[in-house]
Amino acid sequence: MRKVLLSFIGNNDCYLSEGKDGAIISILKKRPFDALYILFNKESYLEHAYEIRDYCKRYFPRLEVNFEPSVTLDPIDYNLVYPAMYNAISHIKGKEKDKNPVYTVSVTSGTPTMHSCWVLLKQGGMIDAELIQSSREQGISEISFHLDDFPMIDAMASCKVELSRMSRENTVLRHMVEYEFEDFIGICDSIQSVKNQIYTVAKYDLPVHISGESGTGKEIVARNIHRQSIRKLKPFIPVNCGSISENLFESEFFGHKRGSFTGAISDHPGYFLDADGGTLFLDEIADLPLSMQTKLLRVLEEGEITPVGGRTRKVNVRLLTASNKNLREKVFEGKFREDLFYRIVNYEIALPPLRTRGTDILMLAVHFVTLFNNQHHTRKTISPQAEKTILAQPWRGNVRELRNVMNIACINCRNDVIKPEDIECKSIGNEPDIIISIPDGGIDLEKDILPLYYRAALNKAKGNAAQAARLLGLAPHTFRARLKTLGIK
Repeated sequence: MRKVLLSFIGNNDCYLSEGKDGAIISILKKRPFDALYILFNKESYLEHAYEIRDYCKRYFPRLEVNFEPSVTLDPIDYNLVYPAMYNAISHIKGKEKDKNPVYTVSVTSGTPTMHSCWVLLKQGGMIDAELIQSSREQGISEISFHLDDFPMIDAMASCKVELSRMSRENTVLRHMVEYEFEDFIGICDSIQSVKNQIYTVAKYDLPVHISGESGTGKEIVARNIHRQSIRKLKPFIPVNCGSISENLFESEFFGHKRGSFTGAISDHPGYFLDADGGTLFLDEIADLPLSMQTKLLRVLEEGEITPVGGRTRKVNVRLLTASNKNLREKVFEGKFREDLFYRIVNYEIALPPLRTRGTDILMLAVHFVTLFNNQHHTRKTISPQAEKTILAQPWRGNVRELRNVMNIACINCRNDVIKPEDIECKSIGNEPDIIISIPDGGIDLEKDILPLYYRAALNKAKGNAAQAARLLGLAPHTFRARLKTLGIK
C-alpha cells in the first residue's frame, strides 16, 4: 500500500532554514510515507516548500514530494476555501499511481477554515483519510469523530452537496481568473517590486508604459493593472501595433462606417470604441510609424475619435503601452515623437529578464509542467538533473521560451520523469550575455582594459607579436609600439 501524506504548508513550516522543523517535517520524522503532497494557498509559500523538498531529498530520499495549488483570495472564506480544496484533492487523486493509496491528512498547518474543510471533505466521502494533528506536547494524534456526534453526509444529500459546491466553485473560478494576473508566479526581489508597482499604480487612472524583453510577460502585467483598476468590469482590449498596416490604421483604431471605402461592407467600431470605458493596451508601440503616432497623439490629447466616413465622438479609455525597445533611444533617434512619449509614459514598469530571476525559473518550469499534466492527464515531474539543466540556460526568449521548452520536454519524456536529454533549448550552447560593470570612479581604458586583450592575444599566438596583432586587427608595428608604451613584454 502506498502511504500518502497531505498537508497545507503553514507559517510554522517556513523556518526550516533556521533549524526549526515545523509540522510537516516533524510528522515525517515520526511516520514513514511514500509520497507527500504540499498544498499551498499562495505562491509566497513555494519558496519554503522548495526548502522542505530539498530537506526531504537529503533525509528521506525515497519520499516523493509534490506541490499542489489550492489558491484562494481569502483563506478564511469557506465559499472560497472548500471548492479550492475539493479541486486540489480531485487532482491529487487523479495523479496517484496506486489505485488504493492510504491517505493521511495533517490538519496542523493552515487556517481554522482549512481544518474544518478537511473534516467536511472526509465526512462527506470526498477522501478516505486518517486525520492527524501534531504538537510538541502530545506529538502526533489521530482526530476521530463518532457518527452520533458528527454524522456522515449520506448519499441522499450528495446531489445537494455537489450542486452547492459547483455554485461556490463558479464564484471562486471567477476570482481565480483575477488571481492569475494579480499574483503572477515569482518571488524574487525584482518580481516582488513589480507586483508592488502594479498594486500602487492600478488604482490611479493614468497611462502606464511597460518595458522589458520579449516574452517577459508585459501583457500579463497590463491585464493585472486593468483587473485591479476602477475599470475592471469594462473591456480590456489588447492590440499588437506591429501587426497594423499603415493604410488601415484609422479604420482599425478609430473605426469606419459602412460604404466609407471599398470593402467597408458594414460598420466597424475600432479599438478605441471597443475599449470605451475600459483599458486599451498597445503592445510594441515603438513599431508605430511616425504618421500613425501623430494620429494617435491627437486622439489622446482631445479624447475624441473620428471614424472613417463618420462623425467625431468622445471616447474614454485608459491607455497602457508596452515595448521591448528603448523608447528614449527611439526619441533620440527621431523615430518616436517626444510629445507622444511624455503622453504615454506617465509611469513606467520595467520587467526583469528571466535569466536574472534565480529560482523563479524552476517555479515557472514546475507550473508549466503542471499545466501540461492537467491538460493531457499525465503525471510528469522534473528530475533534479533536469532542474540543473534548466537553470543553466540563458533563456533569451524569457518566460515564453521556457513554456515552449517545458511543453516539448513533457512530450519528449517517455515516462513520468523529465530528464536533461528531454530538454531541447534553442539557446543551449550559446555564450551567455556579457555584462559590463563600470565602477563609480570610472576606468582608464588604455591602462585597465586594453592590456588584458593584448596579453590574451599574445598568449593565444604563443608570444608571436605579428600573429597577435592580426588577431586584434592591428598592424604589427602599431601593436609593438603599444606594447612598448604599456611596458608589456
